Amino acid sequence: MQGAPTRSDFWAKLVADEGNIVAWHSLTAHSADVAAVTQVLLRETVLSDRFDSLLSGTFAPVHRDRLSVLAAIHDAGKASQHFQNRAFGKKPTGDHLTPIVGLLSSLEKKQVLDRALGLKDIMGWFGDLESWLKTTWSHHGGPVDVGTPDPGSWTNRSENRLSAFGDHIRTWYPKAFEGEALSLSGGHLQHLFNGVLTLADWIASDERFFRGDPDGKDLLDPVDAMEVASRRAEEAVGELHLDIGGVPLDDRLETILGGYAPYQIQREVQELPLGHSGSLTILESATGSGKTEAALGRFARLLRQGKVDSMYFAVPTRSAATQLQERVCEAADRMFDSPPPVHLAVPGYLRVGDVDGQRFGLDVRWDEPIGLRGWASESSKRYTASPIAVGTVDQVLLSALRTNHSHLRTAGLARSFLVVDEVHASSVYMNELLTEVLDYHRAMGGHAFLMSATLGARARAAFTGAQPHEYDEAQSEAYPLITHAGGDGESENIPTDAPSDGKRVDIETVPCIEQPHSIARRAEKAAEDGAHVLVIRNTVAACKATHRTLDDRYSLSVETVPCPHHSRYAPADRSSLDKEIEQVYGKNEVNGVPRRPTEGGIVTIATQTVEQSLDIDADLLITDLCPIDVLLQRIGRLHRHDRPSRPEGHEAARCVVAVPTERDLTSKISSETGRGYPGPGLGSVYGDLRIIEATWRALSKREENADGQIQIPRDNRALVEEATHPSVIEEIESQEGWERHASRVRQMAREETLEARNNLIDREKPFTADENQFPGHQLATRLGDEDVHVELPEPCRTPFGNQVQEMALSPYLFDERPGDGQAELLGRNDGTFQFSFAGHQFEYTSLGICTS
Repeated sequence: MQGAPTRSDFWAKLVADEGNIVAWHSLTAHSADVAAVTQVLLRETVLSDRFDSLLSGTFAPVHRDRLSVLAAIHDAGKASQHFQNRAFGKKPTGDHLTPIVGLLSSLEKKQVLDRALGLKDIMGWFGDLESWLKTTWSHHGGPVDVGTPDPGSWTNRSENRLSAFGDHIRTWYPKAFEGEALSLSGGHLQHLFNGVLTLADWIASDERFFRGDPDGKDLLDPVDAMEVASRRAEEAVGELHLDIGGVPLDDRLETILGGYAPYQIQREVQELPLGHSGSLTILESATGSGKTEAALGRFARLLRQGKVDSMYFAVPTRSAATQLQERVCEAADRMFDSPPPVHLAVPGYLRVGDVDGQRFGLDVRWDEPIGLRGWASESSKRYTASPIAVGTVDQVLLSALRTNHSHLRTAGLARSFLVVDEVHASSVYMNELLTEVLDYHRAMGGHAFLMSATLGARARAAFTGAQPHEYDEAQSEAYPLITHAGGDGESENIPTDAPSDGKRVDIETVPCIEQPHSIARRAEKAAEDGAHVLVIRNTVAACKATHRTLDDRYSLSVETVPCPHHSRYAPADRSSLDKEIEQVYGKNEVNGVPRRPTEGGIVTIATQTVEQSLDIDADLLITDLCPIDVLLQRIGRLHRHDRPSRPEGHEAARCVVAVPTERDLTSKISSETGRGYPGPGLGSVYGDLRIIEATWRALSKREENADGQIQIPRDNRALVEEATHPSVIEEIESQEGWERHASRVRQMAREETLEARNNLIDREKPFTADENQFPGHQLATRLGDEDVHVELPEPCRTPFGNQVQEMALSPYLFDERPGDGQAELLGRNDGTFQFSFAGHQFEYTSLGICTS
């Protein structure tokens, strides 16, 4: 091969340019690099504390050295002849995992491995050495299979080089071989180690820190290799902000709040015990009561005390993440003398602080020079390695699934204060995954913080492991409420005062959920009065149908183009939509720019994309009927801020709930299948019609007996329990017409629970156990909601003026979900374009992705 190294020693990393090798990194050097990064991660970050918790307080420096020994042999398979042939134009060639794992396939081959590495000397370090070796050699994102290596993979020279590893590890970590220490056994340790090793390999493979040598002579001496690797590892961990605990910060709530006095609820959170063995805190409080700042205050305190190294802030939607990231950036600027980077951890976006990037193939180019501050944000696999990240909850849930790089995500989260916003009980599947994440996080001594305006007693008990309260007791539970559980599992409920008296909301149910034109007319009438109107439909189809009937004069517009707000837009257009709705419906002032005035009011037709985490303020809310916890989230967008004045007729907060024209929901339920679809999203997006019925009853009760008003947050607890408590649901399903549907819902819940548990990693079992093998495809974090990623053959201009080449298609657009792939461009005209994929034709317009 032209440009092949002239050295005869073994290589690990190559840098090629047009087929010519211009630099290489020796196997000795790379092995030292990964071992050194592992050592630094276990010494300088809280990952050491996490292993200590899993080992019940017995993790010692000798254990750190022994894990570093395993890290040093992670690429031992690169000593095989077939792998080395790849650099010299020889045949045959091969990968580096099959040859080394294959040495475990028979007693004879194990003896080769034993002689080369001196395994008898380390046999007692681990409960099952073979399982730990396979865990080590599974550092590319998933478990490896044991197969038979190709004949000729291990020549005498390759075996001699493998034997050199045995000498190197004794030179690098002599104390690992001295004295006695508790054996490292148990699957829970293996799973964490694999994630740490994978992270170390990603770092040590970055040429900006661990550079190859153009002459092919670099660092062949093991002592020199480790000396250089240790220095580079320290620099890398520091520059990547993997340990920000030493950064000066101000953890006072007044600082985090920008000089404002904290609410009592925020002070109560700030005074919670830090805990030596982890904690789980659940904060239930109304929308707009300062939960985000309370979480930031606890993060700052935990960080100052060395309990965490980072924070991952998980929210339900992409649009919520983009807005929240800006708020967290502003808070970080106040908290830190030299703020660490705040990453937007959302696939399809590249943003660090207020700097955006663009992807060109494998490269990322940033609008401003940011050095390595964006490293963790450049790959979704590395999001959890961010110093501070704001992203979707999906990245958290992926850490628990048997899918590629789940363990890397786990290692990142292990360092983090994990915050999950807008938690509720709507998805059995997602809550099973989240419970597993939280249980392992606490077992490692990690700290987590859940926030919700609408968490019922049943859901709270599921997260904490406590027994749920009976209905009367659950209804009388304090609100707002802080539930704090330490590592021992004992939980404490702390009542606290609401930040304000809240708001009264007039509730009006109108039988028009099937009539998009009626909803649009009602919204237009309010807009004529100058109102900012927010209409939330349960489905994208209903959202588009309503927008089509809306007068363009009143519609939210991007670049003068009227449009709805939903999930089926390209990422660049979603970003434009989010910025527009924040500007039009935001606070009195956003980033120094006053809230944009509109003549004659404005109407936004949207879906669930606006119901959570967005700091937007509507004068009137029109919403489809939905579960009560979701409805209260939507009401959180109504009269969110105090304003000097509201349009005439909208001084009081008013929520119009569009309900089915037929009051009897059972009339829409099949007696054979138990399915029922009484309105958009009812029975599909929100599959449990028992909760829909309970919600409708709770609203009707307020209309009849309380002058059509609810008071937020005073009524939150009562409303949630009235519509979600098991005893209420049991009472509904006992009535005529509900039995078949109730049976179907329970069966679906059992199936979701079973599917979740089948998809989860079993951390009690070894990393390489049959139950922990990966299925070969990406598992969903939300059932039926995993986007299909499609690449266009060339960039296309959207109606909003953005250039896009990647699309995310909802799986609901297909009869059967296809794999990701490339689309065929059929045509384009003035900002719209048409393409085909998987036998279906699509058009992209101002309404987003549409089927042709």
